[in-house]
Amino acid sequence: MPPIESTIVFMPRFTTLIGSREFTTLPLDVSRFGSAQFQVWQAGINGSGGTFKVSFEESLDTEHWALGASSPEVFTIAQNETRFFSHSFRLRWFRLKVDLSETPDAMVTCWAEGILR
Repeated sequence: MPPIESTIVFMPRFTTLIGSREFTTLPLDVSRFGSAQFQVWQAGINGSGGTFKVSFEESLDTEHWALGASSPEVFTIAQNETRFFSHSFRLRWFRLKVDLSETPDAMVTCWAEGILR
């Protein structure tokens, strides 16, 4: 049987996030896939400084989340930068988390999309 591939849009072009907090995508059942290749872009944070941090979380039950084993770190994406990622799935559920919590009065435009394999 040929491998399954599917495009995925985690945050559509163009998504605006407002507020100094963490944002997560909806949990995605990735049990039919082994990995994802995707890109994340941010236009720049309006407000007083701050950073755009992205992490990839996995879960068995959608209640308890942990950083994925293949990407166990938090990535900082600079203004007007596109970053490419490859992530291998270990658990059934996957989500993307964006952290703007260190940025008072934050507002950022971004998107994230890719391919599940």
